[in-house]
Amino acid sequence: MSETSKINWQDYEAITKYVYESLGAQYGIKVLGYGNACKLRGQSGVMHQIDVLTEQFEGNKSMRTAIECKYCKEKANKDIVMKLSETMLDSGIEKGIIVCKSGFTKDTVMYAEHKGIKLVKLWEAGESDVDYKKEIEFGTLDIRLNTTRTRANITSITFGDKTIHFDPLTGAAYLFKLRDASGREVSLNPYLLKFAAEVTNRREVLKNITLDYSTDRKLFLDVENGVLAVEKFAVTGFLTIDDLSSKKYITLTDQVWMIMEELFDKRRMSLSKSGLIWNIRETDRSP
Repeated sequence: MSETSKINWQDYEAITKYVYESLGAQYGIKVLGYGNACKLRGQSGVMHQIDVLTEQFEGNKSMRTAIECKYCKEKANKDIVMKLSETMLDSGIEKGIIVCKSGFTKDTVMYAEHKGIKLVKLWEAGESDVDYKKEIEFGTLDIRLNTTRTRANITSITFGDKTIHFDPLTGAAYLFKLRDASGREVSLNPYLLKFAAEVTNRREVLKNITLDYSTDRKLFLDVENGVLAVEKFAVTGFLTIDDLSSKKYITLTDQVWMIMEELFDKRRMSLSKSGLIWNIRETDRSP
């Protein structure tokens, strides 16, 4: 048992309720109530509080089970069996289960078997348990990203007999500027974006394409021998479509939190904090 338990008896009842609700769902078992609000009036007229009350139909007959939870440091004694047995008899409840974190005395086991009441030990896994902090794989997350990157690569811009070349991988052409009559810098981006859209629409991969454009005003380009007036220019480039698809597999795991052992049915299970419940094989059990 963990010495740093962070649950209390109310949590323990809620966990027990969750376990039986989850395990019983496939058999049509329903939880009718649990906790302090779950009370039944017996034939004697006395009100009995039931920690967890479930119901299952066998044919047209309703079969109820009273589950008593004992979150205590000591092993449950036979008095608990006697009390539950009397409650069942007075309330007309057909079946009974006692769940205790610390186990049961020898007399309790003998008396419960005689009365037909099942005993279950449910405890937080501790360092002495083989399953302590054991991780269980419960699935694989398959992530597939189907992605392509489409890009218009500009390799040159020609102004009359002057051609300026660019490294298409850096996108340097989009930083290129001319100037107007007032000396202010003017970007060619609006034209270059039109070029990129047209090249992309054509879908002609790796084919050099040249398109002509006219400026809306006279612009100027500084060259070695002076200044070149620009009213028209040609853009050359090509289209690339790269497949960037990827696959990734993530193994989903959870960790053992609590262990549940049914004494008479010889079944042992583990519970994780996320609510997973799984059977423990005989080879995984403590010696």
